[in-house]
Amino acid sequence: MLLFENLFIAFKSLKSNPLRSVLTLIGMAVGIAAVIYVVTLGEITQQRVKSQLEALGSNILLIRPGSSNRHGVRTNMEVVNLQISDAEEIEKTSPAIIHTVPIISSRANVEFRDKNTNINIDGVPPIHPSINNNTLVEGRFFNEAEMNQRSRVCVLGATASQQLFENRSPVGESVLINGKRFEVIGLLAAKGEGWYSPDEEVFVPLTTARERLFGRDNLSYIQAQMGSTADFDEALFDIETILRRNHRLRPDQENDFSVRRQDFFLSTIQDTNKEIADFIILIALISLLVGGIGIANVMLVAVTERTREIGIRRAIGAKKLAIILQFLTEAVSLGTLGGIIGLGSGMIINYLNLGDHLFFPWLWVFYSFIICAGIGVLAGIYPAIRAANANVIDSLRYE
Repeated sequence: MLLFENLFIAFKSLKSNPLRSVLTLIGMAVGIAAVIYVVTLGEITQQRVKSQLEALGSNILLIRPGSSNRHGVRTNMEVVNLQISDAEEIEKTSPAIIHTVPIISSRANVEFRDKNTNINIDGVPPIHPSINNNTLVEGRFFNEAEMNQRSRVCVLGATASQQLFENRSPVGESVLINGKRFEVIGLLAAKGEGWYSPDEEVFVPLTTARERLFGRDNLSYIQAQMGSTADFDEALFDIETILRRNHRLRPDQENDFSVRRQDFFLSTIQDTNKEIADFIILIALISLLVGGIGIANVMLVAVTERTREIGIRRAIGAKKLAIILQFLTEAVSLGTLGGIIGLGSGMIINYLNLGDHLFFPWLWVFYSFIICAGIGVLAGIYPAIRAANANVIDSLRYE
């Protein structure tokens, strides 16, 4: 019963000073809304990165040529050293590697009637889409026969198709790649933004890219699919052994190539995003602390304004504990009400910005209420004790 009476007195006090109460509530609400928004955005980002990791495949290794050295100084130029024979030997020799995908990649001008775009052309083997989890929405991918015949066929990424064909189907049409006519036989499903996306690429048979488009044998990179992520150490050892032998590197020479797990890049992005989110949450918690200082200030003013009321209550028998509980209830009510407003505001902001991707962070909702109530207690404890310890006679004389 005492709790409900204290709550009634608390809200009556807040209502008697609406502007001061609203300003205090805003300070708490902004902090809570910021925390909820950042946590929700961070969780959605983590989910997106996870889906991109699954799309890339955590069991894919990326083998790239290293940088050249000139007079002991590393340059930005890549070493021309990865060959198709390297990829074939790695797949044949290493028990940890299931498949290898040699890739020649370069930018080229692609035209269709009055539209043209400068885009990445990837020369790949037919196994490429299954290794990279790419799906076709129209047509098909090129086959081994077309690979062997160096056929002028291509498969478009979603963005490349949109740039050249807008909303019409590209399958069956012909495009010019560096002035050479290619038949479009397939269209890949959109994969969205990420570290790697096939959307802005055009895929042609590896032999066609090597002999009819770019006229070079060296590879841009090699993808190597492991049996499982547990095979990483064995696969790395095998790749280094084979490539160092093929490239005739002495024991004292560094590798002229690099090997990375394909999900390494997104994992780095994920860690960076988490650090940024933690920093923003820290700022939001600081704003909550500022809100708590605001509550303490309001309660000190309330104690001063209600000195005579406190004296009368003490004079008619109210105990110190009752006085302390009354002002603590008011402080906690301020903090909790500010938290509720902040939660509501945060969810509305999230809905407007994220729409269907809305995620409700129940754990942080619980944390927010605990934080708000805790701040209310800490902010109200000193004013409450000060009110309870006030001299009764001096309080009754206060004007």
